[in-house]
Amino acid sequence: ALQSLTDQINDEAASTGQPSRTVEEVALGFLRVANETMIRPIREVSVQRGFDIQEHVLACFGGAGGQHACALARDLGISLVFVHRFAGILSAYGIGLADLTTERQEPAAEVLAQIGDLSPTLPSNLDQRLTELAAQAAAELQEQGASSSTLQVQRFLNLRYRGTDTHLMIREPENGNFAQSFRQTYLREYGFELEREILVDDLRVRVVSPSPSLQKFKVPPAEGLAEPIDQTRCYFENGWHQTPVFRCELLQAGHQIAGPALLLQDTSTIVIEPDCRAEISEYGDVLIHVEARTYREVGITRDPIQLSIFGNLFMSIAEQMGRTLQRTSISTNIKERLDFSCAIFDSTGGLVANAPHLPVHLGAMSEAVRQQVRIQGDNLRPGDVLVTNHPQAGGSHLPDITVITPCWQDGQPLFYVASRGHHADIGGITPGSMPPFSRTLAEEGACLKSFKLVENGIF
Repeated sequence: ALQSLTDQINDEAASTGQPSRTVEEVALGFLRVANETMIRPIREVSVQRGFDIQEHVLACFGGAGGQHACALARDLGISLVFVHRFAGILSAYGIGLADLTTERQEPAAEVLAQIGDLSPTLPSNLDQRLTELAAQAAAELQEQGASSSTLQVQRFLNLRYRGTDTHLMIREPENGNFAQSFRQTYLREYGFELEREILVDDLRVRVVSPSPSLQKFKVPPAEGLAEPIDQTRCYFENGWHQTPVFRCELLQAGHQIAGPALLLQDTSTIVIEPDCRAEISEYGDVLIHVEARTYREVGITRDPIQLSIFGNLFMSIAEQMGRTLQRTSISTNIKERLDFSCAIFDSTGGLVANAPHLPVHLGAMSEAVRQQVRIQGDNLRPGDVLVTNHPQAGGSHLPDITVITPCWQDGQPLFYVASRGHHADIGGITPGSMPPFSRTLAEEGACLKSFKLVENGIF
């Protein structure tokens, strides 16, 4: 089947003057696209929340996790991969070791910190209520046989800024300053702070009864070099390699295995790619040290594999734009109705990629960007952000306002990012700014053909 698909790809490539591909190159292309698809949700739970993913370790599990680990880590810029000795059955292993846990939560609706109050103390009534919730949760665990001497209490406050509905569940920090921890988390996730009161919406307590300690079995220290049980040929990005095969049960603590190599377990397979190195820990886990990817020049010839990879990358950016817009918004139209769209455009205003948002927005946004490029021309400078909603400038109806930001390189706008969202009212003659009997555009509301919302970085 793969050979047939390769023949089909080569027939199409020949008709457009492109070079043919081998079966191995096609298969590797599918793997690269699959890896990029897996990377997107990893970025969502890391980069989107303000974490520098390069400072983290990639922990993989599942029977196939180890087969993709090196490639994913290299594309993410992660230098260390951790593969547990029971990675293939890690979910079942984790369930068997899970702690006994119960939670209690109740509403609060109180002010935690006033504007400018950097070190507020927890109000005594909230402290007492948290203590009472902890006692209730502890009693439940004790009824299930948990010992009171081993119980661990974790206290949380569900916090938000006044006037927003973006909540963050904050665990009590060591210094007890919930407000400071909230501000730091909010800044990390959203990139800005608000000078507003901090409100407590809910109290939560989690009480944990730790599972009995499981003694981990150490593997014997290595005596000599690791011995492969077989050899096979594997195809990687730089071609075919003669690849040694190892059984994980035969490896000992301290063994070092240079890639390429295959590590076999009963429930999983680990692929050590070229320029990577595996190390066996004292407990039989596999630590993979991943060399940084050497960046190579990407040609301008049409390549379906590269097109798919870059399509995923650009779509991921547009999706993150949308999630940030939704999470930081106050308007019901944006946060709940999701009446917005985000996309990326090239230097001429042509659509490069968009998130799966509203077609009525996406179809016109490219023209909106082109019109701003035409109107502003050389008047644009780094730090400028444009806003428009005029139908003659690529707009739809006036409540749909488009914000366009040029992204610069070498003094020229290399591409543009744009977001269009529906506003509840734009000053029309009827509430909602969509009067069915309007005779002129002005009756629908304010018209913005081309306006600098931010100029030279100043709002």
